[in-house]
Amino acid sequence: MPTIFRVILSAVLMLSPAATSRAGLDTEATGNPDRTFELIVVEADGCIYCGVFRRDVLPAYQTSEQGKKMPIRFVDVNDVETGHLDFNTSVDIVPTFVVVKSQHEVGRISGYVGPENFFHSINYLLGSAP
Repeated sequence: MPTIFRVILSAVLMLSPAATSRAGLDTEATGNPDRTFELIVVEADGCIYCGVFRRDVLPAYQTSEQGKKMPIRFVDVNDVETGHLDFNTSVDIVPTFVVVKSQHEVGRISGYVGPENFFHSINYLLGSAP
């Protein structure tokens, strides 16, 4: 019985709309010259985990210390090449969270990892940045 419950719960979570995907070049939040760090979220239209990130993690990130130190910008996976972004490698998984310092990639988180692991990873990337 518990296995059936887990299967049904998983199906409901996968089929329920997270948040409407708003993938695209974020024209409101272009690079901030006053801050050297920026978090670029590469996403795609229809990406379930991109919506889950926006719903479950983004509000907490925007009010966190990390969010105050490192503004966030959303970029569509198809606009990475035109966004004048200096990434070390191509983006193959969405969402991908890229920490940049002075427009150069410092590190990244590929894929949705959940709120707790996301914040631990961001702290690590910020702490290990040159």
